[in-house]
Amino acid sequence: MILRKMNVGIITCWYKNISMANYSYNLIRSLEKHSFIKVKVVSSRCFCEKERYCESKNFLQDDCCQLINFPPFVYLHPQRRISWVFYTVIQVLTHFMRGMIYLSKCKSCDVIHYQLSAHSLGILPLIPMILIPTPNKKIITSHTIDKTAGLRFLKAIYNKADKVLVHSEEMRKDLISIGVHPSKIGIIPHGAKIPVSHSKRRDKITFFGAPIKQKGVFVLFEALKILKDKGEKIKVYFYGIYSASEKEAAYQRAKELDVDGCIVWGGRLSENDFDVKMQESMFTFAIYTEPVSGSSILTRAMANATPIIATNIGGLPEYSQKFAVLIPPNNPEELARAILMLKNDHDLRMIMSEIAREEALKISWDVIAEKTLKVYLDALKN
Repeated sequence: MILRKMNVGIITCWYKNISMANYSYNLIRSLEKHSFIKVKVVSSRCFCEKERYCESKNFLQDDCCQLINFPPFVYLHPQRRISWVFYTVIQVLTHFMRGMIYLSKCKSCDVIHYQLSAHSLGILPLIPMILIPTPNKKIITSHTIDKTAGLRFLKAIYNKADKVLVHSEEMRKDLISIGVHPSKIGIIPHGAKIPVSHSKRRDKITFFGAPIKQKGVFVLFEALKILKDKGEKIKVYFYGIYSASEKEAAYQRAKELDVDGCIVWGGRLSENDFDVKMQESMFTFAIYTEPVSGSSILTRAMANATPIIATNIGGLPEYSQKFAVLIPPNNPEELARAILMLKNDHDLRMIMSEIAREEALKISWDVIAEKTLKVYLDALKN
């Protein structure tokens, strides 16, 4: 029986409509349905503030966040007058300071839950948090594995945590392969926020996310070129949070391939509009070119009963093999075939749609919160 509140500090990205922040936001909302849990959100200025929110004053999820505001050296790009050594030292010291402030902000918490991704939420701020001994239980959700940090180093950091959570069996195997003890690792999938049905006509092909190489955009352009050369008229609607430079690079590549007329740029969406556009989709894409542990685009497609084409790498097949068309990465010919097949097969899309929604209910945020809460409680018993 719980006799007092459990104080949880979640250190996370908190920028509006970024997938890492949405993950934490939805997890927190479901955790706080338990009256004995109190969550403190701690975040920091980071890469996206300059690159994707440079003209916005309203870029945080809400006002319940303790934001670390010291100078974001992560933005600096070395000039000729600044040596790489000096720049690297500044970066490391800044991130170490950041990690120590994270720890200080959460000193009254029973559990500290670090959402490990990149930049201000990367491996460097995690080092002092893990290595400085405190009575808090320390949980890491590893959204990515930064192998550039050195495998022995990663092994030591992960093994010092009370628990490391990942989103797929594939990622669990990756951690074991670098020497993380299996008892330290738990699998909790990406969650799915189940939206209302907007009863939209599904008549568009869509892509959600930044139009960058790692998300398969250039491969998609090559597939569109193949289809165009065959006389197929395909339009893809792009939605997401991306910088002007990212859009320009994608546009130039599409223009080189003569498929710029196949693209409609839709820009960023509110959370509600995201679901509306997803439900207007005949199908969408999670065509990563590099392994990922899971994908918020994939789980949102599931929740909106939207068929999807996904690459068969990383943790994606674990989520989508029952309802997605799976293709090899970096293969425009296979992607073109998949696009044409789904576009022309209404019955297949309906079957995929029904299965996707059923699978999403199994990983609703309330389900994910219960799994996460069990990790907290188990850690506090030890």
